[in-house]
Amino acid sequence: MTDYIAVDGETPFEEIDVPLVAGRTAIVHIDLQNDFLHPDGHYAQNGIDIGHMRRVIEPIAKLTHEARRRGVPIIWTRHGTRGVEDGGPFMRLRPFLKDGGLRQNTWGYEILEDLEPQPNDWYVEKTRLSGYFATNLDVILRSLKAETVIFTGVLTNQCVAATSKDASFRDYMPIVVEDCTGTTLPNLHDPAIEMMRVGWSAVSSLDDVLAKLEELPLSNR
Repeated sequence: MTDYIAVDGETPFEEIDVPLVAGRTAIVHIDLQNDFLHPDGHYAQNGIDIGHMRRVIEPIAKLTHEARRRGVPIIWTRHGTRGVEDGGPFMRLRPFLKDGGLRQNTWGYEILEDLEPQPNDWYVEKTRLSGYFATNLDVILRSLKAETVIFTGVLTNQCVAATSKDASFRDYMPIVVEDCTGTTLPNLHDPAIEMMRVGWSAVSSLDDVLAKLEELPLSNR
């Protein structure tokens, strides 16, 4: 964590360590879709470097495997719209999405197969950066009795930041797994992580989260 200037002898920000509680923990994987992560997806095919985003694939696969063993619910969000009309300002900021990409009911919209999403997982369809905006994510988490929510996915500085912040607004305890997040602009990754760390979320490494998951019983009930 960055060394911050003390105010009246006190450090203004405190990094927190959040325990995982059986039956009160869930994982939200944000927008791990073909259009973002697959070499044949819309982002890569339009010349965008997806290398930093693809770094999340192996770590998230490990996290998901252990979470399934422990009975921790898995929730996937998918970002996409019918077209430009319902895409909002995001579409205007991304002209390469004008004629395609992140479109509902397409291959690019689906979760990357390498991550092995399962039919009995939970799925959230979103049209804006936050996974909470006009979706059923909050209903799902409350029905699962989740209090702590582990966040992974793309993009660090956009949908991960927005969704984890909205989680804190609803009094969930967010944990962002740093090495399970990625972005198209790697220079923005560390500042976004630090922003979350001092603003509204715990930030952990994959190893730390796996160690905590391994302390849970082989059932999250």
